[in-house]
Amino acid sequence: MRNVWGWLGRHPWEADLALAGAILIASLGQARADPRIGVVSLALAVTVLARRKYPVRAFAVAAVVATLQVAYGLQPPGGYPAWQPTVADAALAVLLYTLAAHAPLRTSLAGLGVCAALSAVAIERWGPAHSAHALDSILGAAALLGSVSVTAWVVGESVAYRRRAAYYASLEARTAQLEAERDAQARIAAAAERARELEVRRARAVDQSAARLRRIERDLHDGAQVRLAALAMTLGEIKENLASAAELAGDGGRTQMLVSAAHRNAKETLTELRDLARGIHPPVLDQGIGPALESLAETSAVPVKLVLDIKHRPSPAIEAIAYFCAAELLANVAKHGDASKAEVSVISERDGFEMTVSDDGSGQARLSPGGGLEGLLERVLTVDGQLTIDSPAGGPTCIAVSLPGHA
Repeated sequence: MRNVWGWLGRHPWEADLALAGAILIASLGQARADPRIGVVSLALAVTVLARRKYPVRAFAVAAVVATLQVAYGLQPPGGYPAWQPTVADAALAVLLYTLAAHAPLRTSLAGLGVCAALSAVAIERWGPAHSAHALDSILGAAALLGSVSVTAWVVGESVAYRRRAAYYASLEARTAQLEAERDAQARIAAAAERARELEVRRARAVDQSAARLRRIERDLHDGAQVRLAALAMTLGEIKENLASAAELAGDGGRTQMLVSAAHRNAKETLTELRDLARGIHPPVLDQGIGPALESLAETSAVPVKLVLDIKHRPSPAIEAIAYFCAAELLANVAKHGDASKAEVSVISERDGFEMTVSDDGSGQARLSPGGGLEGLLERVLTVDGQLTIDSPAGGPTCIAVSLPGHA
């Protein structure tokens, strides 16, 4: 039985065609005696074929046909010796089921009322109903027609109920899904806002750190370096004066030796302080990354070719990172690359720039824990940059550093 219902559900057009054919076949015998019955059966068969697409119209047409059949007393010759369901009764039952299954409840109840009224009129027009002791026959006919109509309506309404329940369940599931999607979107938006806030804070921290380093470099350059330079010059004069006095007195003297040591220490300290200040923030960076790279190329132990295409100057923090990356990479070329030449290119992009340092050395540059490239990678990642290494055995080596325009 389950297979039959499944086939009917998968093949609605074939099922309706079978129902229409059954109506026509059932009326063949009566149509031979009265062609009008054939016309009525054909009209009812057409309404059955159209019942799924036009349930209300099909039922209305069938009701009109049944009304005309009852009004004109259309029945087989000799009438019905006992009550028998007609073709119109069967068609109306099928169409009432369809009406209950597909139309609103108010419409299906109206259809049930129409079927009850037609049944009452048909029983009243039925010949045996006017005979003596016809009460049992009338009750039997009413029970038969009423049970057929009510059963068709209940079955159709149960189908509609299941359909409505499935529809409401799908609506609830869709509503729950939409709420879950809204919650997920809200969480994503909150996470994105948090990420933007963290990016702004990180950029501010990086810029503030770079500004502090520049201030430290200027303080060292303008303060401690100047005083140390003055001290070295003073010690140099003292050393010369003591040397002249020692020559006149014919005595080298321990004082001259101590002054010479102090003068040498002062010059060494000044050199170390200058190197420290240059490592914190090279003054040449104040002119931009282009002049800073030109300065690196001029002081490099390996000939360096510069290719610069800088349309927009990045922030000072980004310039400092690019400068120190280039300085470290050129130092590696000179120390470990066994190269005869190198090239540094800087090309602006939409949201930043890419710097590439390449050489014709022996290659095999790798990231290693605690190594210089590892330190460069950590420095680049602090601003969401990228470092790519292409260094096969035998060379050449090409290391690309992608940096944003702002931290």
